[in-house]
Amino acid sequence: MKRNWTLVRKKYIEYLISTMAFSLSIYLAVIVDGILVGRLLGPKPFSAINMTMPVVYIKNIVFSLYIYGATTMVSQFLGSRDKKNCNAVYSLAIKMGTLSSSLLAAAGMILAAPTAAFLSRNTTLYTEVYEYLIPLWVVGPLVVLSSGSAAFLRLEGKHKLATALPVTANAVNLCCDYIFIKWFGLGIAGAGWATVTGYAFSLVLLIPHFKDKNRQLYLTRLSVKDLKRIPECFKVGLPIALIHACNVLRFYSINTIVASKLGDSGSQVISVCNSSINYATMLAEGAATAMSNVCGTLYGERDRKGIGAVLRFAATIAGTACIVIFALLELFPQGFAMIYKVSDPETLSLIGVYLRLYSVYVLFLGPVYLFRCFYQSTKQPGAATLLSALEGAVFLVPLFYGFSMISPAVMWLANSASALLALVTVIAYMSYRAGREGFTGFLMLNRKDDKDETREFSISCTEKDAVSASEYVGDFLKGKGLSSKIEEAMMVSAEELCVNIARFAGLNSRSQIDLFLRITDDCVLLKVRDTGKPFNPVEFIGEKGEHITGLSLIRSLGCTIEYDRIIGFNTTIVSI
Repeated sequence: MKRNWTLVRKKYIEYLISTMAFSLSIYLAVIVDGILVGRLLGPKPFSAINMTMPVVYIKNIVFSLYIYGATTMVSQFLGSRDKKNCNAVYSLAIKMGTLSSSLLAAAGMILAAPTAAFLSRNTTLYTEVYEYLIPLWVVGPLVVLSSGSAAFLRLEGKHKLATALPVTANAVNLCCDYIFIKWFGLGIAGAGWATVTGYAFSLVLLIPHFKDKNRQLYLTRLSVKDLKRIPECFKVGLPIALIHACNVLRFYSINTIVASKLGDSGSQVISVCNSSINYATMLAEGAATAMSNVCGTLYGERDRKGIGAVLRFAATIAGTACIVIFALLELFPQGFAMIYKVSDPETLSLIGVYLRLYSVYVLFLGPVYLFRCFYQSTKQPGAATLLSALEGAVFLVPLFYGFSMISPAVMWLANSASALLALVTVIAYMSYRAGREGFTGFLMLNRKDDKDETREFSISCTEKDAVSASEYVGDFLKGKGLSSKIEEAMMVSAEELCVNIARFAGLNSRSQIDLFLRITDDCVLLKVRDTGKPFNPVEFIGEKGEHITGLSLIRSLGCTIEYDRIIGFNTTIVSI
């Protein structure tokens, strides 16, 4: 009898849907604005939007430090059942993230004129860049409140609301783009204010949630002790924040180099290339973020094999998505350019060549995002930060400049070369660390000296299969030097926990139950997990007056029974 990974894969898919919507909320606004601005106003304003991308990434730095850092920490606290710290970190992220983003927005609006001059390099695009910058700064705090809340809602298992927030924001944005640009004649500024309107409207959906007294996470008053968690939150969120920090340098440097090599048409070429890559980026980031949410909790529960299963599944999803986007970019490069209403024959010819070269980078997006999020969620932020720095700036900018000196065509391969070198370097570094610190591989999940004996298996959610669970537990414990009373208690507990899940958790016979056994020097532990409706067997006994023999026997031995609802899993732990 073996574990079949059905539960963790199902949970990953639940997170994947909502995180894809979350990733879309970050990228789709820019993509949609680019498409509509290009088609309604022409390629010149479209190029202006690309020039403001460094500002988008500056805003995302604040978001990543607070929200990505905090959600990773909260997922780990959920896995270790530390509710107090969950609420403290959640409150810190939402309150301080909104405040910091608001202060950044105020400073950005004050400095909008010199920023526009810097980004546009005082070209004829200055006016368009300036008009788009103001609403671009205003939307920052709204993104923290809307998309930030969606990130935490996923951890509570409220995937429908988590998905509805970014979908609503972008649907309203899409409608208002057309209204503000076409009807009100606001030009490129209309695209920006449409984004503001979309995110503001999405916040209405949160009102019922904050009135719900049964929610898992609560906003609490921040103490001095809570504020001291900011460096820890930043450390965990740094790998993702560093992506955006590097992208500020990446976009400005590459835009400058391309413009110097290709002249006026270079701005349109790089705009189409960057926008086209975003289709793959949002898919890779969504798949990796979903993995991070689930793996953070599994890491807190010490479910190392579950983490491996989720990583493999996420790699399949991200890899397939990136291969499909790569194929489309290779086959129809000029088609992507026409989406943005680029019609100049010379520019289309350049895009046909350069986008094909640039799109090779798409094949590396999956591994880069997956490794980064994996190391972040398994408490290896140093490795994730190193990967972000090497891939996003340290290797990329010198390679792009160096390749540009060889040929304008070769420089479009710099992104791919940078990603490959960064992955090889980080894997080599983590392999070295694993050997030095006693781990079995560069993922650093399992220690070579781990003497704990473990077994894990899955059964169907039926009363009949609960009996086989009892037998398997007995076979595993036999010959381990345990008393017959402990063996009997664990066998009966496994059977009766599974029977009650089958009866009361609202699952059908095709559903699965996962069981974990661990024997350490001072403890025998049984963990039972299912995805049914919230069902606490400990409270069930007290409220219904039912006599569950196995649990009663465990209590008679002075041992513990714990239950928690974690990322939509019912998890019951019996330990002797």
